[in-house]
Amino acid sequence: LEATETGVTADKITVVVMADVGSELAPALFQGSIDGVKAWAKTVNATGGLACRQVEVIQWDSKISATESTNGFLEACSKAVAMVGSTSLFIGDLKTISTCPDKAGKATGVADIPERAVDNLHQCLANVFTVAGVAGTCPFSGKGTREFKAMVGPFIQERKIAGTDLHGIYLIPSDLPSTIESAMPTIRGLNSIGLKSDGEFGVSGRSEQAVYAEYVAKMKSAGSNYAQDGSNDKAMIKLRAEAVAQGLDSTKVLWACSLACYTKDFATDANTDGTYVWLPFVPFEERTKNPEIDTFLKAVGNDFPQAWAVGAWNSGRAFEAAINKIVAADGPNGITRAKVISTMGTITDFDNQKWIGTVDFSKKAVSSCFVLTQLKAGKYVRVYPTEAGTMDCAPSNLVTWTGDAAAEYKG
Repeated sequence: LEATETGVTADKITVVVMADVGSELAPALFQGSIDGVKAWAKTVNATGGLACRQVEVIQWDSKISATESTNGFLEACSKAVAMVGSTSLFIGDLKTISTCPDKAGKATGVADIPERAVDNLHQCLANVFTVAGVAGTCPFSGKGTREFKAMVGPFIQERKIAGTDLHGIYLIPSDLPSTIESAMPTIRGLNSIGLKSDGEFGVSGRSEQAVYAEYVAKMKSAGSNYAQDGSNDKAMIKLRAEAVAQGLDSTKVLWACSLACYTKDFATDANTDGTYVWLPFVPFEERTKNPEIDTFLKAVGNDFPQAWAVGAWNSGRAFEAAINKIVAADGPNGITRAKVISTMGTITDFDNQKWIGTVDFSKKAVSSCFVLTQLKAGKYVRVYPTEAGTMDCAPSNLVTWTGDAAAEYKG
């Protein structure tokens, strides 16, 4: 065994996981990304490591800061063979991660395999391979019109459950341009299949419950029968609490959220019962149906970790698959940054033991797979599809919307 590359010594493979955890705006926001990567590394190391080497994980707190995300990229450039499982909302200097020199001095960059890439320029880089996929087309200049694939499958099922047309409000995470631009295509996709927007409200991580009074008042005046949270679990908790405070009949509203509401805090809140939560993976509750879920939960040491840990763990597994392909072709001393980047692009059918929808890293495509659950008495209960351990992956779960995501926001 030899030291073949920056981040690859005779006995160690080093990766960096970067996540927003230390910001006052949202403390521990993406702690799950760090937890997921560390759990993956612990599991790999306990079973012999990668390429006959142990995996070392360096964690970096990007603090929802462009400066700190750039510093995280510099850390990876100087010490790691790849970045794995990261989740950072505010991306700084992209040139750093895409052109920093490898051991031979060539401007190769570093493979970045994030849990998700929110920034629209970051996600389109040739060396970025995100497990969550990219909803918009690449390449992209960063401004103007773009084609998006919007997930509408859960809403279609929710409408069937409601048995009527749905109209209501949508909460948009508005602290950063990247989060706004990630939310707007979903709203417009829902509009295109029949959801009427009674109101679209930008919410901040700093917003207190009193701010939500306006949103509930709008629901009451419009007679809204639908509310979707595109922000975090705390946003929906505050919205539901304010609805109770204003005497809104919550039983006449279909409350909807994404995996951001798949948390212990949300499940145990006094007002959130009945909320529909869709997931891009088979739920933790079905660990007996899928050995990979059970392995993950045991490794992370928590029966209900942050949902972001799932994507981070799967990012680790994808990196693991790339390293194994390199070793199979070139031996354990064949690992370089360039080969990690090129090999990641050849993985076209990654689903990690059918825990997630199939990911084609060569196309940066977003998966059409989902599971719809409903929170009932503190437990997330599968609603659709009904068979445990399965997902609905119909292509019709995605619709195409073309537009300027930034310009669509009027909040």
